Amino acid sequence: MTAEHRQIRLLFISSINVRWMHLEWLARELDRRRFDVSFLLVSIAPRPPFLEGYLRELGIPFRTLPCKLRPGEILRTVLEIRRHCRRERIDIVHTHIFFASLVGLLGARLAGIPVRINTRHHASMNHGKPFYWLDRLTNLLANRIVATSEILRRVLQREKAPGRKIRLIRLGIDLDRFQCVAADEVSALARKYNPTGKSPVIGVIARHIEIKGVQYIIPAFRRLLDRYPQAYLVLAYATGPYHAALQELLAPIPPDRYLQIEFEDNVAALYRIFDLFVHTPIGEEEESFGLTYVEALAAGVPSVFTLAGVAPEFLVDQWNACIVEHRNSEQIHDALLALLADPGLREALGRAGRESAEIFGLGRMIAELEDLYVASFRELADGGRSS
Repeated sequence: MTAEHRQIRLLFISSINVRWMHLEWLARELDRRRFDVSFLLVSIAPRPPFLEGYLRELGIPFRTLPCKLRPGEILRTVLEIRRHCRRERIDIVHTHIFFASLVGLLGARLAGIPVRINTRHHASMNHGKPFYWLDRLTNLLANRIVATSEILRRVLQREKAPGRKIRLIRLGIDLDRFQCVAADEVSALARKYNPTGKSPVIGVIARHIEIKGVQYIIPAFRRLLDRYPQAYLVLAYATGPYHAALQELLAPIPPDRYLQIEFEDNVAALYRIFDLFVHTPIGEEEESFGLTYVEALAAGVPSVFTLAGVAPEFLVDQWNACIVEHRNSEQIHDALLALLADPGLREALGRAGRESAEIFGLGRMIAELEDLYVASFRELADGGRSS
């Protein structure tokens, strides 16, 4: 039976345990008349995946597969994915995040699933590392690879992924969530994280991994205190393998001048407590997309950025953001000073940022993904090919 005559059985497989609104939006917005949607949540953390509660509320079927990073456990997970796909007669598997993509695509291939799609959520971070071959393996196992930016498409081509497999679909966000935040939500977070009203507030939302470049923001902020002694640095999602190194950089800063937040559920309101926002990855291939670029601009926060992921495709210096060189604390400091000294520039960047974020609306991404699912099903399933 063809795609025109029945629902396509679509299984998402992910391995992220914290809240990630991208998957929530997919679960909520996909056309349920055309797609029978379900989820496998591969959990490598001790706590249940955050997405469980949201899927339960929507009535979307899901299973959680706990998996420890040991060879026997990984093999067991792959085989369970194969059994699940066969039992549920899945048509399309769509994987997200590195580990889920590896075990999910392998299990789907063993089950003979005709359409295996992987959205790649990292760029070249594994290049030159011993496990780089796993990226090549996932490229081989997938018969469609979603590149979320031109830079990521370039990385995939360098990895010899066939052009026929690659589809450019930029991520989208729920713009209303970031543009229409209730005042009481913002006030609640301001009371929680900045009860004494310190100002200006410099915001950073980035995990503590080296490639995010937080190590260049902290020294810039330290210098900023010479001119603005009441400034306040908020580091959100402050956890990760580079955390200890960043604590050494923070040590000379008075402890009442900065705050570290491990997790905040209401990220849309969090942006609104910032006077300025900074995101400075250390190279252009250190983001596959960079949702925080779009979120910050949709929220109207004047921002200082380095160019990575999708940023070169829509950011223009002094129009919708201040652009600085990679790995350059001095330029970050100077850009912050320039913005704080010029209210007109801050207003102009905020206005242009909101306008430029419009191209990343959620509806466009959902439509492009649905088109990909239907076209891939017609070609690979209806056509009888599973390679």
